[in-house]
Amino acid sequence: MNDIGVIVLGTVVLGLLGFGCRGFFINSDIHLALRMVVAAIGVGILVLVIRTVRARLSRNQKKERREVEK
Repeated sequence: MNDIGVIVLGTVVLGLLGFGCRGFFINSDIHLALRMVVAAIGVGILVLVIRTVRARLSRNQKKERREVEK
């Protein structure tokens, strides 16, 4: 269930970033390679954030299970 939430969160954040930066990506004066590099950096940062959130969620779940077993 947590995986679905993280996927939805990532999709929403990516959509909001795309919507907020649409002027940059639509502008034909900016070279295509620069726009692709900026998009790749944004996706990379999003992936890192999602991995961090998933790691914390799994760590918290393991910690809660240990407390219950004692």
